[in-house]
Amino acid sequence: MKCTEFLCFLICLVDAIGSRVEAKNVAVNYPGIQFSKDGKLSITVFSDLHFGEPEQAQGRRDADIKTIGVMNNVLDSEHPNMVVLNGDLVSCEWVAPENLNSLIDQIVAPLIERNLPIAATFGNHDASKTCSTRLMSEYMWTIKGTNGKKLSFTTSSVPGEPDQVGTSNYFVPVYSSSDGSKLAMLLWFFDSRGGRIYQPSGIDIPVDDWVDDAVVAWFRQTNDQLREQVGHDIPSLAFVHIPVHATLSFQQNGGRTGTNEPGLNEEEVGNQGDVCDSNGDHCNYNGADTPFMKALIDIGVMAVFSGHDHGIDWCMKWSKNLANDPANGNGINLCFNRHSGYGGYTDWKRGARQIVIEEDKLGKNELETWIRLEDGRISGHVTLNSTYGADHYPSVDKSKTFVS
Repeated sequence: MKCTEFLCFLICLVDAIGSRVEAKNVAVNYPGIQFSKDGKLSITVFSDLHFGEPEQAQGRRDADIKTIGVMNNVLDSEHPNMVVLNGDLVSCEWVAPENLNSLIDQIVAPLIERNLPIAATFGNHDASKTCSTRLMSEYMWTIKGTNGKKLSFTTSSVPGEPDQVGTSNYFVPVYSSSDGSKLAMLLWFFDSRGGRIYQPSGIDIPVDDWVDDAVVAWFRQTNDQLREQVGHDIPSLAFVHIPVHATLSFQQNGGRTGTNEPGLNEEEVGNQGDVCDSNGDHCNYNGADTPFMKALIDIGVMAVFSGHDHGIDWCMKWSKNLANDPANGNGINLCFNRHSGYGGYTDWKRGARQIVIEEDKLGKNELETWIRLEDGRISGHVTLNSTYGADHYPSVDKSKTFVS
């Protein structure tokens, strides 16, 4: 990939935000991906893998081995261009610091075997007093494929302590299928934090569970700079572990139906900005994710993908006023992933969200998405376009997605 004016701008930007990429190497190895020759980009999203839980945590034997099976089955069915690990890779409250890297090695093994690019966000279970998301990110940054090429984009682009700004805040450029130097879209990754401050010899101190205002400012400024450089708005997707409050408002106010927004709806949404008591039994929403929601609206991302809630996997179009949220979502699509890991609560069949974007449909803000289950079946296949939310789809048969 040659060093165009835009790419040279990215070099300066990466250097300015403190990435570990050395400027002299960026012109050849700047972390980005490209639409395939057929004009498509296929992304598999694994969420809530929860590696490292002892058997007594959920009463399941060989949970990590079974989760690797899920990943292999999904990847063999989908053959994606890229994989996103969207939070709660590890149940770090059960993990000693010296054991974390070996768990990461297990998680990425199916991806390394296939030489798949990897981007991760961190979730509330990835941060504990025995696990540092910063150290996790630095270890993941070194991952290479069997072909010797660098695979991982996971990094920290916003200065500050991880308990203040998080770790997995960065973007990945996506270049045109016909021109490897032409920016076609952006993939944004955010750390919604939560969990505990890393201090192995200390006590448990909770961390706020929303995207920090400093990250929001970075998001706005970086997007403005990129837009100014290319001369137009850039289509984009966003990935963040804990969903924004608009999803709970939609659910509580009767916006979701089984035919317009097919998928599992088996629990109440747990959203960013909840402040809970010491037992986690009583939580109140404090509105702290409002700046992040407003930024998503103003920038106009095509869709936002979240995990965290294991019994939910529908998508919604935020196109009207919702209680306690910014005035209007302007048609942003908000989607939940399928719980992928055998660690963590619930016993619905595991799987992953699949996203397919066609380059020639970027101007229409349109994409296809579905859940690929561990047994190979597809659930909740929808088209996120201007009429999503009004279109009717077959309801998901929950009886076929339960693991006894």
